[in-house]
Amino acid sequence: MTQEIKQQIQDVITNNSAQLVEEWSQFFSEHEKEVQSRYYDDFLGFFEECLEDNFNIKSDSAQTMAMFLTKLYEILGEEFFFNFKDSVYTCYMKFPLFSILDKKGEFHYPIVQALTAFFESMTSRMIINIVQKNRELVRSTSYELEEREAPMSEIFERVLMVTLVGTLDSNRILKIIDKVLKQLEEGNIDHVIVEINAIYDMNSEIAQQIIKLNNAIHFMGSNSYISGVNANIAKSLTHLGISLGDVKTFRTTKAAMKSIQFIKSNENTDA
Repeated sequence: MTQEIKQQIQDVITNNSAQLVEEWSQFFSEHEKEVQSRYYDDFLGFFEECLEDNFNIKSDSAQTMAMFLTKLYEILGEEFFFNFKDSVYTCYMKFPLFSILDKKGEFHYPIVQALTAFFESMTSRMIINIVQKNRELVRSTSYELEEREAPMSEIFERVLMVTLVGTLDSNRILKIIDKVLKQLEEGNIDHVIVEINAIYDMNSEIAQQIIKLNNAIHFMGSNSYISGVNANIAKSLTHLGISLGDVKTFRTTKAAMKSIQFIKSNENTDA
């Protein structure tokens, strides 16, 4: 950007700030004009700082502008921001500048090119940042959901408790098995209590998934205990004719712990 173009844009901001705000307000209904005029007045302040840095998109002023626009996006909402008059809110922000330049007879290609390049770059960077932020949010949410669906903790020395929540399918159980096996490998665990009281609906598929988890624990040399077998789960298994085989089941975690303590005491006696 040449010094001449920079000076022309600076003159427009310095001498026509009120007209710029007025031009911007024309895009809005009467009840929107006041708040939108404030937004545009604030925008002009950040814009002037970006101009001082020659519209360098990597400058501190551009980063500050991006933060301001992102805040506007959060205030106005995604639908309004990205569907503003069939375009993007930030793209329209250059039009008041174009209008004043045209009225002054200075609406020439080099100025239009400089302004358009800056606004398009700023808009593109905003969209990329929002997409990346949303992706991170999805990944974070998925991870949190997985943690909530099968939280696990060592509740006693060498005793791990795994709580199954919701509905199990083959994909979920594989993830849970991976987590449990990793914990067994790293934590020197002898006993695993699998709490199933929070499972929504017991059926033959879920029973098979529980057996898979039980077998995986045994293959690692640890003992497995299924706790939380309430009346509804017991009736469902009986009605469906499902057998959990040699899986040790208990009504409560406390009952499972008593069994583990009994085993531990016998081991200490034998030793």
